[in-house]
Amino acid sequence: MGQILRLNVLGRFEAICSDRPASNLGTRKAQALLAYLAFEHAHPQSREHLATLLWSEMNDERARHNLRQALSKIRSTFGDVVETRGDDILLNHAIVCSDVADFEELAKSDDAEALMECISLYRGDLLDGFTLREPVFEEWLVPARSHLRRIACETAARLSQALRDQARREECVAVLGDLLAIDAACEQAHRDLMEVLVELGRRSDALRQYKICVDSLEREVGAEPSRETQELFARLKESSSPSTVPGTSSSRDEQMRHDHPTIAVLPFENLSGAENDYFVDGIVEDLLTSLSCFRSLLVIARGSTFLYRNSQLTDKAIAGELGAQFLVRGSVQRNGNRIRLNVQLLDAPAGLTVWGHRFDREFEDVFVLQDEITSTLVSTLAGRVESVRMAQARKAPAERLDAYDCLLRGKDYHHRFTADDCDLCIRMFEQAIERDSTYAVAYAWLGCGLGQAMVFGLDEISTLVDRAQAAAERGLELDENESECHRILAQVHLTRGNVSRAFRHQEKALILNPNDDRSVCAMGEILSYRGQHEDAERWVRKSMRLNPYHPERYWTHLVRPLLHLGRFEEALEALDHIGNRRRDDHVYAIAASVGSGDEDAIRYAVDALKIDLSDADIVQVVAALPYAHAADRALVHDALVTAGISIA
Repeated sequence: MGQILRLNVLGRFEAICSDRPASNLGTRKAQALLAYLAFEHAHPQSREHLATLLWSEMNDERARHNLRQALSKIRSTFGDVVETRGDDILLNHAIVCSDVADFEELAKSDDAEALMECISLYRGDLLDGFTLREPVFEEWLVPARSHLRRIACETAARLSQALRDQARREECVAVLGDLLAIDAACEQAHRDLMEVLVELGRRSDALRQYKICVDSLEREVGAEPSRETQELFARLKESSSPSTVPGTSSSRDEQMRHDHPTIAVLPFENLSGAENDYFVDGIVEDLLTSLSCFRSLLVIARGSTFLYRNSQLTDKAIAGELGAQFLVRGSVQRNGNRIRLNVQLLDAPAGLTVWGHRFDREFEDVFVLQDEITSTLVSTLAGRVESVRMAQARKAPAERLDAYDCLLRGKDYHHRFTADDCDLCIRMFEQAIERDSTYAVAYAWLGCGLGQAMVFGLDEISTLVDRAQAAAERGLELDENESECHRILAQVHLTRGNVSRAFRHQEKALILNPNDDRSVCAMGEILSYRGQHEDAERWVRKSMRLNPYHPERYWTHLVRPLLHLGRFEEALEALDHIGNRRRDDHVYAIAASVGSGDEDAIRYAVDALKIDLSDADIVQVVAALPYAHAADRALVHDALVTAGISIA
C-alpha cells in the first residue's frame, strides 16, 4: 500500500504521513481546509461553501483563487489526498484517515475496549489552540467543538459504567477523571466518582470529591449540587465503616501529591490604610523571593498571584487555577513603629489550615520577622526534601530601615510599568542607596529600573546600559550572591552582544534563585541567541508554568526558538498572544510568515512593521539581535528580503 495520510484534529492539528515525515504544510488556511474536510468526512463540500468559509471577506473570484492555491499546496505536499467531484471537494478516503472519523465511529460501540480507544483519541477540543481571523470559520468551529465534546462526555460516562460493572474500579476512576477534565460541571460524573472511591476504600477522597463538585458547579454554572448529590455526601459523612475491596489501600489524603510542593503567596490584606499598600506588597514580595531560593519548592510568581487581590473565588478555586497545592494568606497592620502580621498556610484542595501564627514585632525586627515566616513555611512544606534552613536572623542596622522603605516604594513604582513610574522607581532606588550605601539589593533593583528605562526610552541606550552595569557590579561587590545583580548583568552583556558572558551570569542567577520566572525565561532567551533552540523552548515554557499570568514579552522569547526550529505556524500562534508588539516581534512575524508560505500573513506583518519603521530602522533592529551564529541571523535577514524589505 502507498502513502497514508493521518489527520489529527482533536487537540492540536497534526498531519502525519505513513512512509515519511510530513512536510510543513505552510498556511493555516490549508490546515483549516483539511481539518474541516476531516470533520465533514462523510459529506462532500462545494467550492463555493469552502471559499466562503475561509475567505469570507474577499470577493468570490479572489476567494475561489485562494481556494485553488490552498488545494494546490495540499496536493504538492501530500499527493492526491483531496478528491474533486464536479464542484464538490472531499478527502480521498482510500489514502486519508482521521482521528475524528475514528472517534465518531468508536463512540457508537458498546464494547469497553472500543470505548477506551475512543476516549484516548480525544486529546482535546477540536483544533485546540488554533486561531484564524475568519468570522465564518469561527462561527462553525464553536458549535463543532461543543458537538464533539458532548460525544466525548457521553462516551466517557458509558465507559465508566461498563468498567464499574466489570469491577475495573481503578480504570473507572481514571476515565471519570478524564470526563471531568472535559466537563467539570458533569454532576453525574462527580457522584459516580465519589461512589467508586468509596468502593476502593478511599472514603476521604470521596468526601473531598464532593467539595470539588461544589466548587466546580459554582464556578462553571453558578449552581449548587442537586439534592441527590447532597444526600450521597450526607450518607458518606455518616458512614463509619465504608465498604472496601480486598487488596485496596486506605485513604491517601496524607500523601503529598508532588515531590516539589507548589505554593502561591496571595496578596496580604492591608489593615493600615492605602498609604501602606507599598509596604504590605513589599513584605509579600520579599517572602516570595526568599521562598524561591529553595529547590524543594515550586513557587508561583508574583505576577500571577497578585491578580487574585480581592478575589471572590474560594481558596480551592484559586489554587486550581494557579496549579498550587498550598496557599499563603495574611494580613499586615502597621501602627507607628509596630507591625502586627497574621499568616496562614493552607492546604487548599483539602480545605485545611496547615499552620497559622500571629507576629507582633517592632519595626526594627522586620528582617527577623521575614526570616521567621519563611523558615517556618519551608520547614513545614519541604523540610524532609531539602535540609537547608534559613540562616540566623539578620541584625539590620538602624539606617537600613529607611533604605528598606525606599526600596519597597521603588518596587511598587517599578511594577506599575509606565514611563513616569519608571522614573520614580529609579529615584526611590537611588534614595535607598543614599540612606545605606552598602545595601546590595538596592543596587540590583536600580539596575532593573534602568533596564526598564530602556524600554521607555528615558535616555540614550548606551548611557542606560552603562549605568545598569555599574549598579549591578557594585551590588555584587557588596554581595556576590545577589541573584538579581547577576540577572541584570546577563541582560547588560546580552545588549552589548556578548552572549557568552550573559550566559555565565544568567547561570549564576539561576543557581542562586532557581524559581525566579524572570531568570528562567531569560535563560531561554540567551540559549536561543546561542543557537540552542530546543533547550531555549524548554526554559521559556518552564517560566510560563511558574508564572501562568506572565508578561506578554515571554511569548517573544518563545517565538524565537520556534522560528529557528522551523515550527513557523506555532511561532505565528505564539505571536497572536502579543497585543502590543515591539519592533523585534514584527520582524519575527515576517520571518515566520515567510517560512509558512502564507502570503496574506506576510503582507499583514510587513504593513504592521512599516507603520513605525523605515527600511533603515529595520536594518538596525536586525543588526541589534545578538545572535551568536551567522546562520540564525541569516534566516531572519533572508526572510525580510523575501518579504520585499530592502536590507543592504
